[in-house]
Amino acid sequence: MEKDLHINARRDFMKKMAAASMSAASTSIPIASFLSSCKSAPAITSKADTVILLWMAGGMAHTETFDPKAFVPYSKGVESKRVLSTFPKVPTIVDGLHFSQGLESIGNVMDKGAIIRSYKSADLGHILHTRHQYHWHTCYEPPQSVQAPHIGAWIAKELGPVNPVIPPFIAMGQRFTVGEAEELKAFHSAGFLGSEYGPFLIPDPSTGLDSVRPPQGMSLKRFEARYKLYKELANKSKIMEGGSDYQGNP
Repeated sequence: MEKDLHINARRDFMKKMAAASMSAASTSIPIASFLSSCKSAPAITSKADTVILLWMAGGMAHTETFDPKAFVPYSKGVESKRVLSTFPKVPTIVDGLHFSQGLESIGNVMDKGAIIRSYKSADLGHILHTRHQYHWHTCYEPPQSVQAPHIGAWIAKELGPVNPVIPPFIAMGQRFTVGEAEELKAFHSAGFLGSEYGPFLIPDPSTGLDSVRPPQGMSLKRFEARYKLYKELANKSKIMEGGSDYQGNP
């Protein structure tokens, strides 16, 4: 009797584990469905070779740069709620488009650019900066059950590398050594698109060459020998049968 109870308990355990595994696997179904739906859409011909994003986290306020509001000069005793912009607005080369004073040079070339003022921030908390950054960079509100791709990963997937030996997505100047490091790392990823489209990180541009130099203690000769061996192994791999030179680079 006791033996039968143990057998039934094991069977029940196995059933629950199988159900849990199927449940976990099913989380990829919406993603696969979403990605497959993109195949039916007509291909978009890019008019640009590259996309450069200047991200100034915690930087300039939109009301004091590209979306100026009513300007009230400072005076002693002025109510803070009356101060909507701290700079007067100036016209740009585009009729009806104004920037804050000090951005005249940018305003003079806005016939070649565009201003997007339709972005609406999600309700993620007023001081949780990294949550808002995650939303902006991925279009997904955190937290997510899967890793969402950075906007740079989407562009890398669509445009590919300009040069076959240079990664299509390079992120410069983003440090992970100060404050909210793990939160920032969460959206510096290609997510479900695959690591092929992930960012090549250069935290400090002045030391960018260190990212492609042999590690400390390894001679250049040994490094070249290891790279040669790696290429031999990669070329014999099944992955390279449908891959590219970029995929074969470490």
